[in-house]
Amino acid sequence: MKKKILLVDGNALIFRAFYSSFGRVTLTTKSGIPTNAVYSFINMLFNIIQKNDYYDIKIAFDKGKKTFRHDKLEDYKGGRKKTPDELVKQFPIVREFLTQAKIDWFELDGFEADDIIGTISEMYNNNQDFEVEILTSDQDMYQLISDNVFVLSPQTGTSDMLVYDKEKLFEKWGIKPEQVIDYKGLRGDSSDNIKGVAGIGEKTAKELLQSYNDLENLYANIEQITGAKKQKLIDGKDDAFLSREIATIHKAVPLEGFELRKTNVDFSMLKDFFIKYEMNSLIRKYAFEMDSSEEPVIEQVVIKNELKEVKTWENAFNGEKNFLYLEILNDNYHNPDVIGLGISNEKGNFFYIPGESQEISIFNWQDSGTEENFQHFLDTSKFYTYDVKKTIYALKKLGYNVKEENFVYDMMIACYVINSNVKSNFESHLNLIDPELEIETFEEVFGKGVKKTKQIDQVKKSNYIVSKAVYIKDTMPKIYELLQESGQTSLYENIELPFCFVLLNMEEQGVLIDREELKVQTQNVLELLNNYEIEANEILAKEGIEPINYASPKQLKETLFDKMNLPNTSKGSTDKEALEALEDKHPLIEKVLKIRKYSKLYSTYLKGFEKYIDRTNKVHTIYNQTLTNTGRLSSSEPNLQNISVRDEDQRNVRKIFIAPNGYKYISLDYSQIELRVLADIANEKVLINAYANNIDIHELAARNIFSLKEDEKVTSEQRRIAKVFNFGILYGLTKFGLSKDLKISHKEAEEYIKAYNKSFPEIENFKKEIIDFGEKNGYVETQANRRRYIYELQNSNYMVREFGKRAAVNAPVQGTAADILKVAMIELYQNLKDKGFEAKMVSQIHDEIIILAPENEVQKAKELAIEIMNKAYNKLFEIVGKDKESRVLLEVNEAVGNNWFELK
Repeated sequence: MKKKILLVDGNALIFRAFYSSFGRVTLTTKSGIPTNAVYSFINMLFNIIQKNDYYDIKIAFDKGKKTFRHDKLEDYKGGRKKTPDELVKQFPIVREFLTQAKIDWFELDGFEADDIIGTISEMYNNNQDFEVEILTSDQDMYQLISDNVFVLSPQTGTSDMLVYDKEKLFEKWGIKPEQVIDYKGLRGDSSDNIKGVAGIGEKTAKELLQSYNDLENLYANIEQITGAKKQKLIDGKDDAFLSREIATIHKAVPLEGFELRKTNVDFSMLKDFFIKYEMNSLIRKYAFEMDSSEEPVIEQVVIKNELKEVKTWENAFNGEKNFLYLEILNDNYHNPDVIGLGISNEKGNFFYIPGESQEISIFNWQDSGTEENFQHFLDTSKFYTYDVKKTIYALKKLGYNVKEENFVYDMMIACYVINSNVKSNFESHLNLIDPELEIETFEEVFGKGVKKTKQIDQVKKSNYIVSKAVYIKDTMPKIYELLQESGQTSLYENIELPFCFVLLNMEEQGVLIDREELKVQTQNVLELLNNYEIEANEILAKEGIEPINYASPKQLKETLFDKMNLPNTSKGSTDKEALEALEDKHPLIEKVLKIRKYSKLYSTYLKGFEKYIDRTNKVHTIYNQTLTNTGRLSSSEPNLQNISVRDEDQRNVRKIFIAPNGYKYISLDYSQIELRVLADIANEKVLINAYANNIDIHELAARNIFSLKEDEKVTSEQRRIAKVFNFGILYGLTKFGLSKDLKISHKEAEEYIKAYNKSFPEIENFKKEIIDFGEKNGYVETQANRRRYIYELQNSNYMVREFGKRAAVNAPVQGTAADILKVAMIELYQNLKDKGFEAKMVSQIHDEIIILAPENEVQKAKELAIEIMNKAYNKLFEIVGKDKESRVLLEVNEAVGNNWFELK
């Protein structure tokens, strides 16, 4: 077998490490040296080394900013953002690590890492004893692929790799390795500021090279090409050859001291490095013995003899501060399959399975009131946990009485406040707080899918669950420190934590379902669905095509593009947007869209709801508080937030949510809250004045966009266009998107945008300021100091950066609107309770709060809710300690009805 050589693009890997899962999580030594990228770099590199048997490993770095390519193209890589200072400081530490590990690394004045890798790969291109693998995310390296050279493209960290050989490259780009430089010459590379030929994109470049092989042959046969394409190529000829030259990797750079040798990582030298940079988990990971002075502050695991498995809870186990983790096997804690409880306090670490002892009586608690039982423990102690809502709900379902006020800390919510980009699970949040801490995932311990089971080794089970309780305890000081540093303590303590109890109450209340109405709607939709499928099959039969499964993208793609030869403008896509573009091309498309619509209605909102209805005819959704990175809620099992009120058929579904006899639903919906927040944050005086004087915002925008005089009326179409602007401005409206939405030319769209921006100048200033802030700090924040980290702003890819800009503009506005709604709901929940109302909140959908009230409380509950909601923005400022008032008044729309349909 051939020996394998690994060549690593060091710059690409360290950038990937810096922007990896924990991104910019603060990881520094006690003296303040940043080490997050170094730590991740080491883990990524060792991960791939351990999974492969490499004979030799070489790392290549760029050295300095200036290379020979800059002599040919002055603004080469000119569009790239400045490398963050905290990453710049870590480059020398990575080199220090490689030296200590005895892994060869190279850098050379005037050349890039690509050229060093190209030179080494060329040495072994035709060698029968060795083969070369190149670890990089740089697509320029594809030109080095040969029978003996392969490119490894990391997908997730370095655990998931795509191996590019000649076949894989052809599958991706439709070209050979030697054509990569010609491909770059034609289409350019925006990440390196290489122009290519203006107007020639990926598809055209590929087609030209498949026909003409390379640039020389293409231009030798330029007369065979017709139309606008020919002129673009003629005009861009110099750019094409220059771009190709810039993209060409040099394969003969002088490498002093290069030799091929067996790489042996010197772990004994690495211990000193790990100690120096305080990477304690890596010391443990590679089995070094540690002196007591080197022990980390946070223990890595719970040792078996340090925990006690208990069948019956005793008074002696009760602590003052109890760190508790409840593990369930299933996702829906409304019907929990409890695995066990881990509890850590000053008395020790305990594993307890609720329901196994003789003390529990779900129907009669008076027999279990002694001090020595778990119920008494719940009654008299303070609890610090992960996911308060899940924990309390599951304990109540087991039959316990739970005092909500005894639960005073939620690690999950605190971590969400610190960084909402991080995936909301225990191991990710643990990694966020201290990237050196490691714990197995739930699936690694209990399995996944059909193999998921709690019947596993008892020692492993108890150790795993109790270790989570210990981690909740040990990370709490660091979490509060991070909240304090970012000014987010109040957001956590006074908004997010109390809000989880509001959601808990709403989930417990549930929403009553009219089973008869549900049955009727289900039958109606099923009938419509069957009819459309029959009609679609008849259309296919006329074309001589057999009926297909319309839910199968593969079958639909083959039918539309292979058998019916419809225009394949979206590369075989059969998504909604692609089908709508084909709607006027064939009558089948309309039927397919209807089948899709009614299938979703049937499977998600009608038949799909049945499994969630309990014996009291209610559904109890789960409100996900920590899933979105804007602060908004989402809803699942079932999803009550995704029922459109714009689509008549979906709106009809709202008829199934009914009020019991003697009760009414009250809907309270913020009017244009995001636009009002935008007006306030941007200090946009035109908008502020309009809201103060009850001027129609959409009419005002229409007048400005279309330059209408005072005596000219705004048409309904003009108002509709203005509405698209007003609601689209927060989501990065572009001339391309606008021209598509309004079916107008790019030029017209551009003129409309200019007129709109001129009308509301402060909005443009706000957008520029917030993007600048995001680029400088890596995050943007709401009025309540909620942060959204936007790593995309630092990305070298233009499209990714543009997405980052849109997110940066949107997050402070949408996030502040979400914060206002949360403050209003907390205040309303408390007031309804304190003032003795029977009325309760039962649902929240986007900007709408739904209350269920007895008929005799409707008016008073409605008035109370409107008053609280109107004051919520200023209340938010008060909560987070900002001495200011909103420049814009909030407005609440109200409605009362017997079901949700009547509310809209």
